[in-house]
Amino acid sequence: MPAETGSPPAVARALVGSALRLKRGEHLVVVTWNHTLPWAAAVVAEARRVGAAPTLLLEDESAFWRSVDLAPKTAGWAPLPRTVHAALRRADALLYFPGPSDRPRLRRLLPEARAPFLDQDDRWLRLVRAAGARGIRCLLGYASDPQAEVWGVPGAMWRSQLIRGILDAEYRRLADDAARAARTLARGRELRLTSDNGSDLRLRLRGRTPWVDDGQVGPDDLRHGRSVATAPAGSVVVAVDERSASGVAVGNRPSFLAGGRVDSPQWEVEGGRLRNYWYPEGGEAFESEFSAAPRGRETVALFSLGVNGALPPGVPHAEDEEEGTVTLAIGGNTLYGGRNRCRYLSWITIGEATVAVDGTPLCDRGKIL
Repeated sequence: MPAETGSPPAVARALVGSALRLKRGEHLVVVTWNHTLPWAAAVVAEARRVGAAPTLLLEDESAFWRSVDLAPKTAGWAPLPRTVHAALRRADALLYFPGPSDRPRLRRLLPEARAPFLDQDDRWLRLVRAAGARGIRCLLGYASDPQAEVWGVPGAMWRSQLIRGILDAEYRRLADDAARAARTLARGRELRLTSDNGSDLRLRLRGRTPWVDDGQVGPDDLRHGRSVATAPAGSVVVAVDERSASGVAVGNRPSFLAGGRVDSPQWEVEGGRLRNYWYPEGGEAFESEFSAAPRGRETVALFSLGVNGALPPGVPHAEDEEEGTVTLAIGGNTLYGGRNRCRYLSWITIGEATVAVDGTPLCDRGKIL
């Protein structure tokens, strides 16, 4: 792994300490692939240093692709085995590095071969929730060189940016900002989003509990089913009134969709639905998935506010976490307490935005108040 991505021991200290808050005597399961093994191995060593008992589960990349070739009916072997279920039932915490590294190749598989892997993250989330454990999903697992090439970003720089978001985040401030924003969004009735780039959109809130990802899983998170946080972290997400959004949203941050990167998108919204859209760059990446998505795809369903001041603009897989950015998403929102069951999601992110809830500023030109 290139040296620019940072020190694995430093990352391990942040994940074991600041994120997981692992204690002496606790049992940790670390799930990794080859491309994230340096960080996973450092986590194992750090966990042992604090007196915890880690178990390392490695999915070998070459064995995975060889299995796809030899057993193309992947539905027979893709589900997590019972031994993994048993390990999670006895664990106190999980650290999960997603894979495989060659995600573009995964996307190119025939639909019937690819489908069993599409909800892999959700499977781990369900296991952690069922075990009553706390988990961290480390976004470094997505930051592989093959995926970086698809999105047109340098892989080493992408990993360095994610590590900066993990190591340099001011976690106490991040948590305070997130909690304050969550209280405002939970109590508010109407939200207005504006920006110097022409964005002007209104939507209603329904008193739904926001999903706060401050990088830690505490007792309150566990009570509300929020068993897994991310690293780096830094977002507050709320399911909005599905029939209320109206206006124009203009993105000034890239969105890294499964089909490719898109830049400078514009959405025109009325009655809670996306009526018109324009993508001057990368529009085919949006259109290919949007046109094939099921009913409910056009519903404006989620509002998110980023609160991580250590992340630079436009980091893939963390574009919504940059401090002061606003992300709007169309598609399903039942995970966040909404009622749109559509299994599709796409989004647009706006930096330097101004947000007011019931007329009271929450964020002023990217500065959280």
